[in-house]
Amino acid sequence: MSEHIFELNGKVRAVVKDGRVTEIEGPIKLEYCPLQNSLRGVDRITEDTIRNSIEGRIKAFGMCTEDRVIEIKPDFVDFGTSEIMACAMESGMIDAAVEPCDGAGTVIASEPGVVQGIGGIMSGLVKTTPIPKLIDRLENRGSIVIDSKSAKIDQKEGLKVAFEEGYKDVAVTVSKVDEAEVCRAIEKDGDGRVVLFGVHTSGMNEDDVKKFIELIDVTTSCASRYIREVADRSLVQVGNGIPVFAFSETGKDIILNRIRYMKSQVMIKTCELPELPEVRQPRPLF
Repeated sequence: MSEHIFELNGKVRAVVKDGRVTEIEGPIKLEYCPLQNSLRGVDRITEDTIRNSIEGRIKAFGMCTEDRVIEIKPDFVDFGTSEIMACAMESGMIDAAVEPCDGAGTVIASEPGVVQGIGGIMSGLVKTTPIPKLIDRLENRGSIVIDSKSAKIDQKEGLKVAFEEGYKDVAVTVSKVDEAEVCRAIEKDGDGRVVLFGVHTSGMNEDDVKKFIELIDVTTSCASRYIREVADRSLVQVGNGIPVFAFSETGKDIILNRIRYMKSQVMIKTCELPELPEVRQPRPLF
């Protein structure tokens, strides 16, 4: 029996077993999410909307099953983490991305479509079990699954393996300060560069946020109050509902590179950051 555990819509814990949502646990702290509203028309987050979101992705993309989609070309959102990383790979700014994937654990992907396929349909994965046929398909597309027997999620180990395999410019998604610190230490001791993407930041405390932004290059704000409070130190903001911020020159370059690949019209302006229209923010921030 496969089991996959997600933290969604803030910190709600959802369990998927054999392709079905079997448990939704924890208080629903997040009442409103502008992304859920724009993509799915959700005005208020409830247990039912969380269940429907997961089951919709299982039905549409095979998430948490051996038939999971692993390569996607279209974009889902303008400035999603996977979209930004995939475009950076297309441009040669990175040559690998370390991402967690349901059914496989930490994966090192080196094809832009696979980077988007893994990250575009899934977020908030905290634990998973191996799905052998899915792992085989990922490996056949040139990806490296760091532990096919346990499907463990270990982004730090993924970075180590990526450097050992000869990748030089590696993007890694991280959600904790200690992860980011270890990744920077690995970079210092290794023969390559790491680009750190902050994800799943809702609920991060103020002290950790202050440390986090010194370590990462790009971060999504999710429903984090404190990411927004320190965003006046960012170099670039994209989006204003769940904005993404660059906190380094590398992050700035990678975000601006994403714009090159977008088909929609874009307005670029200078202003004091952050720009956060209250009506567009998740509620409540925490």
